[in-house]
Amino acid sequence: MRYFLAALLALVLSGCDNNTPEPESAPGEATDMSAAVADIPATDWQNNADQTFQNGAAAWQQAMNDFEQNREQAQLDALREQLESWYAAFVDHYLLAASRACQLNQQELLNRMDTWPLYPGYLDALPEWPESGLISDPYLEMTRKSLRTQHGATDASEASLGFAALFVALNGTEETPKALPLLAGDDEIALRRREYLQLATEQLLTDAKLLSVEAPLDSQALKCGLEHTLARDARKASTDLEAEGLFIPATVREVNAERLLKGVRNMDQTALEAWAEKAPGIEEALAASKKEGPDALATWLNQP
Repeated sequence: MRYFLAALLALVLSGCDNNTPEPESAPGEATDMSAAVADIPATDWQNNADQTFQNGAAAWQQAMNDFEQNREQAQLDALREQLESWYAAFVDHYLLAASRACQLNQQELLNRMDTWPLYPGYLDALPEWPESGLISDPYLEMTRKSLRTQHGATDASEASLGFAALFVALNGTEETPKALPLLAGDDEIALRRREYLQLATEQLLTDAKLLSVEAPLDSQALKCGLEHTLARDARKASTDLEAEGLFIPATVREVNAERLLKGVRNMDQTALEAWAEKAPGIEEALAASKKEGPDALATWLNQP
């Protein structure tokens, strides 16, 4: 079983060259889907996931506006709380997003939405390197285009976009979150840091729209999405990252540990029933995963 999860992890990471340009297809375009086999209803699931994600984004954006108007500790605390809530909405429906990414051949786009482990010093200053990072670089134009170009420029863990990168910019890498002046100040770096939060948010919303389509799913896309979800679950427990300069934000670990597999088990019931007709045993594997964890799902995926 360890070999299976390791293989899944290697497969996902090998595809994480995240220097992805803005996709040319319009939101909702499903040119890579096979309509002949995509007959698992997912409209209600998609609408629910989209609404939850958009509500979280709206609350986060309002918190950013509040912080810009009144840059005090209470507003910063609220900002951090809203980012965690928005991220939880993303993780709750990760299976659907991963299945859409498989269906539309947009795995790199999904990876860009939440890249980890990552090199935190690539994006922002660290205590030991106070002038490191793209945010501190006055010669880097702070635009969505430049951030997309810098994302995964030479290594998949060079993250300039996505939720994990947002957590680094907002909270830092220490047990104690970044001090208020680092985000509330009027100096150039603090201004760029706040500008970064806005631009990274806009890119997340754009990327999410490209994975939202009103179309049925197929069994193979759901299996592929489940494989990526299990690989993500295994990756969240990665240790010994410091020697390589890599980092997984604490909130990323905690939210995925608490909600990722629960979100799989709570997938839309109509979609699950239709999937079970084409993939016998999935309902039993989901039920078994409550006690056995991801091993039950991995065993089902790995059956002949």
